[in-house]
Amino acid sequence: MAYTISSTEIQKTTRALQPARPTPWAWLMLPGSIFLAVLFVVPLGWLLLLSFGAPDWTIAHFVRIAQNPAYIGVLRTTLQISCVVTALTFVLSYPIAYALTTGGTKLRTFLLIAVVLPFFTSVLARTFAWVVLLGRNGVINEILLQLGWVSQPVALLYNRIGVIAGMTHVVMPLMILPMLTVMSSIDQRLLRAARANGASPLAAFLTVFLPLSLPGLIAGILLVFINCLGFYITPALLGGVSDVTITMEISAQVVGQLNWNFGAALSTVLLVAVMAVLWLGSRFFPIEQLLGFSDDKIGLDKTARRQMGTQWLMRIGSAANALDRWLPSMGGRGIPIFASFLAVLLLLPVVIVAYLSFSASSYFVFPVPGYSLQNYERYFSDPLWLRATVTSIRIALMATTMATMLGAMLAFGLSRGRIRGRGAMIALVLSPIIMPTVVVAVATYFVLVQVGLQGTEFGLALGHAVHAIPYVVVIVVANLRDLNPTYERAARSLGAGPLATFRTIIAPLVMPALIVAAFLAFLISFDDVVYVLFLGIGRIATLPMRMWEGITQDINPTIAAVATLQMVFATIVIFVNTLLGRRKAQS
Repeated sequence: MAYTISSTEIQKTTRALQPARPTPWAWLMLPGSIFLAVLFVVPLGWLLLLSFGAPDWTIAHFVRIAQNPAYIGVLRTTLQISCVVTALTFVLSYPIAYALTTGGTKLRTFLLIAVVLPFFTSVLARTFAWVVLLGRNGVINEILLQLGWVSQPVALLYNRIGVIAGMTHVVMPLMILPMLTVMSSIDQRLLRAARANGASPLAAFLTVFLPLSLPGLIAGILLVFINCLGFYITPALLGGVSDVTITMEISAQVVGQLNWNFGAALSTVLLVAVMAVLWLGSRFFPIEQLLGFSDDKIGLDKTARRQMGTQWLMRIGSAANALDRWLPSMGGRGIPIFASFLAVLLLLPVVIVAYLSFSASSYFVFPVPGYSLQNYERYFSDPLWLRATVTSIRIALMATTMATMLGAMLAFGLSRGRIRGRGAMIALVLSPIIMPTVVVAVATYFVLVQVGLQGTEFGLALGHAVHAIPYVVVIVVANLRDLNPTYERAARSLGAGPLATFRTIIAPLVMPALIVAAFLAFLISFDDVVYVLFLGIGRIATLPMRMWEGITQDINPTIAAVATLQMVFATIVIFVNTLLGRRKAQS
């Protein structure tokens, strides 16, 4: 007789196997968990209290949102844009992820560069690229006019078209990377077996590859949709008066009108929406597994549900055999060619900005009339730009120090420690990069006001550290998972104690990951705009803030030079990561 293990029995067994007391490694999670509790959980709790008008409890703010057609329209606009961008991102991202999995070495290298470089490039720099591309006198309109396809510039900026284009470009790496994580683990022999049994390429894809890639697809859609709900920079710079999103309304209430309670209520609505999406997505796939974590408490019932959910795909395999002969195969090169074309589109905005940064003109014109370094000379000779750069570096160094130290300890504790409630700890660590940045920044602002740290560089660095810690944890956990345990056992067998083993074996092997994590934490802080808008409250002028003001007030080619320098720094981060990865592989 078959015996089915229920999820309740699995959880009971897991709880029984867990130690009653934390192991020594688990204590390393204490500093980071306290830090996140004070600067992430407490601010969100404070935000919730403010939304209900504490200490004078009321639901009037939520009633106002529900009864005012303007706010209902803002919510509808946010959902419409998020759904369209998510759908478009999926259509454009899946071929790239598939080609990254099945293509040759040269193709994979090119596609990976096209995905990773924009991912590490500042969102502000990428959005600025679309301002240059879509403007009335922008690159696209100039090309259309020169080709004679239009008689006058087309309105591509400050409307829904610009918002969707810019947001899709920004979030595509967030869709591709989770799908790639899952697709890379699919055994290609299964596809060859399907082909050997008479399935056409399309039928083999639909009945084998697509069902197995659904977990990554679901996770990618989840991440993209949540990010779209909380997007602020791109809609604010590319959208028009009819494209106001909830994040823009939150900014207007908190920063513009100082209406904290109503801004908190709007933030709570957005937070509840994100939590609902996360709960719905967790029914299909646990996102923490894609970020380097695994949990033995994942029930067999979830696996069964996912398998049942893909059965409908298996039923169309026979129809796919008939359909396949009508589709142009291009000699089997259709997907690689299409993926390469999409990769070029991913790189195009950042390449165009770099190209225009060397223009000899004092304003944007395409093609450039001549080449010059005058935009870079203006940047390096302007004390306002240099002062803002130094400020950004100073804040980023503080944030990087805190995030790297606390994140590394959290990573060791999560990887090697055993403690009750480990799942809750993982959720706490990952939440800052899943929750909308605007909501977290607003909540942090309300708490920093209570201790007088609003508008200070240290207060801003605290906010940046909260946002950077999850990235540090994910990178270090991935490295610790790949460590060969025989090295440690060999050191122990030779008489080395725990501290000596850590100092001579573990620390040198983890150091490359720590360096990459520190670089990424620095980059996250250095490129931030949202936290500066809410926590800086006009007192702190960072480099991205100077760019923000320049884009919103007076666009000039100097901004292109600054954006290019940011992209160069991102390229250095990628190069260092690749170099350290090769050294690790050789060692």
